[in-house]
Amino acid sequence: MTTLKERRKTDRERQQRWRANQTRQGKKQISAMISLKAQLILSREKRRTRTTTSEVIERAILELATTARTDTSQGGQ
Repeated sequence: MTTLKERRKTDRERQQRWRANQTRQGKKQISAMISLKAQLILSREKRRTRTTTSEVIERAILELATTARTDTSQGGQ
């Protein structure tokens, strides 16, 4: 049986490997404070799509870029 100290060390090592792998995939860690309304929308979207917080946020940002590009090409209307 592992001790709590050993378990924490193992967890830290696992997290470091995961972060390094994400970085190799070109991803960057961010931090944000969001409103309660935004939290509720995020939680609802995660449940609806059965995806992670990261996936929901990335999809929303990419969709914003597409929408902005469309708005610009239509003269901002």
